[in-house]
Amino acid sequence: MLDTLNLKLSLDKPTYRLRVEQLMEQLRFLQENCWHKKLPFVVVLEGWAASGKGAIVKKMIRYMDPRGFVVYPILSPSPEEQRYPFLWRFHKTMPAKGNISVYYHSWYTHLLEDRLFQRIPETKIPEITQHINAFERQSVEDGTAIAKFWIHISQKELKTRLKDYADDPLQSWRIRPEDWHQHHHYSHYCTYAEEMITLTSTGTAPWILVEGTCQRWARVKVLQSVAATLTEVLDREHVRLPPPILPPPKKLEPFEPDLLVQADLSLNLTEKDYKRRLAKEQIELRRLQLDIFQNQIPVLILFEGWDASGKGGAIKRLTDILDPRSYVVHAFSAPSTMEKDHHYLWRFWQRLPTAGTIGIFDRSWYGRVLVERVENLATDTEWRRAYREINEFESQLTGAGYILIKYWLHISPEEQLQRFKEREYDTLKQHKLTNEDWRNREKWDFYYTAANQMIQRTSTPTAPWNVIPANDKYYARVKIVQTVVESIRTGLKRPYAHAEH
Repeated sequence: MLDTLNLKLSLDKPTYRLRVEQLMEQLRFLQENCWHKKLPFVVVLEGWAASGKGAIVKKMIRYMDPRGFVVYPILSPSPEEQRYPFLWRFHKTMPAKGNISVYYHSWYTHLLEDRLFQRIPETKIPEITQHINAFERQSVEDGTAIAKFWIHISQKELKTRLKDYADDPLQSWRIRPEDWHQHHHYSHYCTYAEEMITLTSTGTAPWILVEGTCQRWARVKVLQSVAATLTEVLDREHVRLPPPILPPPKKLEPFEPDLLVQADLSLNLTEKDYKRRLAKEQIELRRLQLDIFQNQIPVLILFEGWDASGKGGAIKRLTDILDPRSYVVHAFSAPSTMEKDHHYLWRFWQRLPTAGTIGIFDRSWYGRVLVERVENLATDTEWRRAYREINEFESQLTGAGYILIKYWLHISPEEQLQRFKEREYDTLKQHKLTNEDWRNREKWDFYYTAANQMIQRTSTPTAPWNVIPANDKYYARVKIVQTVVESIRTGLKRPYAHAEH
């Protein structure tokens, strides 16, 4: 593929100057349109060392408003970044609506340099490729435009440029040992690049191959392709009609199992048994906290369930015995304005626990297929798409070594009503009961259907749902701590593959 490119293509200076001036004016206009139409845009620049990526970036941003873009020169991950899944640092830097992110090197470095230097096993390549494709597809489906470029030069040209840079006192600092390694292992690197391009050039984010021998030609081709990509996406946004908002289904289809009805809500514990069993499980959990710290394993525990189902009380019993320096609890409500300017998973990527710690989420990304679905805060297309996106997200977490534990706390509508009334007349708990809780209760059937379909479609072998009968708070609290203990024990036994670094 790469060897079929005509690397002799060139552009004379007068033509180059004329084309660049025209393109830069066009890009400035397109940047303004991106801002007004709230279109996020990502430019990925990959290619050989010394292939001219830096000069392309400099030319691209020359006439653009610096308040609307950020350039990310991607280097090897820091020790802190290595404590997360490898895509974590890229999710954090994805542009908000209307902004532009330019990646000088990107997530593809993981498939190229890390592979060349055997920092990752070959068996991980298909999984990493799958995660990258999912990342880009999710971004594009959420409205982000992506343009990816591979700047190609010959081995002879690469050697000439590296020597020229090395002999220049003002440029020599830019040459890394890894760059010379590319030259010495040109054929291997070229093979890896071709495989990467073939496996990750998709309909939503295709690669654009750029002949890089003549840097004037390369700059114009990149700028022209960026302008064409933005123009196409902006035109498509202009004519696209908003998707219709359909009423959510109120009942399960006949072929869909009722998973919630299988929870035995009569299960209970006496106060004496509750205290004895809770203390036993808490002590074991405290011991396991040391084990996950020593093994640098991240644990993430999600709590979903009905209003007043006891999530807060369960979290308190779960954390009572833990060292507070090694866990954090995040309570999620409606997204902020800034969070709405990103993919809905963006705010959860920001709060993932690091290796060796425990993260507890009171509510989570499942709001997309629960409250956002039922309250028509997400379109029919968006919440249906979310099942796949969530499974892909959780697959990245468990593939990176996370122990992921998911709870749905289930209570009967009668029990919920009783707890609402208790809160209503308890001065210490009145703040926990809101008008929204009463409104949600009126939509019990809609939420019941949504919860059932959520559990059915997102319970996977590596991230199964735990439906907890919670009419009796004593039983639910003990069961939750016990399940956490069992899940961590199981996770400690499996081979640890954190962050694929």
